[in-house]
Amino acid sequence: MPVTINGNGSITGLSVGGLPNGTVDADTLASNAVTSSKISDLFSSGSITIGGIRIQTGTVTTDSSTSSASTNYGVSTQKYRSINVTGLSGFASAPRVWASIATDYHEAQISGLHSVTTSQFTVVYACSRAAGIESKSLSWLAIGEAS
Repeated sequence: MPVTINGNGSITGLSVGGLPNGTVDADTLASNAVTSSKISDLFSSGSITIGGIRIQTGTVTTDSSTSSASTNYGVSTQKYRSINVTGLSGFASAPRVWASIATDYHEAQISGLHSVTTSQFTVVYACSRAAGIESKSLSWLAIGEAS
């Protein structure tokens, strides 16, 4: 496909990797579109907005107690708990959320995320042993449209 520069300034016919290395540099991008401070912002403040995309991260500590569920998939007792995470901000609509739990128990898992709004969500986590999910660090990531 030929490369065409249109009268309105747009270019058509470029494929992925169609520009030589070094063609796009800081001077080519919109002023302050991507800067080191914006990238490091995400790690220091827990949130960043780039264009129309909002990214927010956080960590909470799980409860020091659990509840028990009935026999499940060959496991005699399933321990579970949920935590309501608040503090989401800057989203125009409910973002997409992911979570993970820091534990040495291989069967510990994030069982589900629900009730996601622009300001909060609920994480359900489970393990066959209470120690696998009690007082553990739970990290989360939310990505969505910036408000």
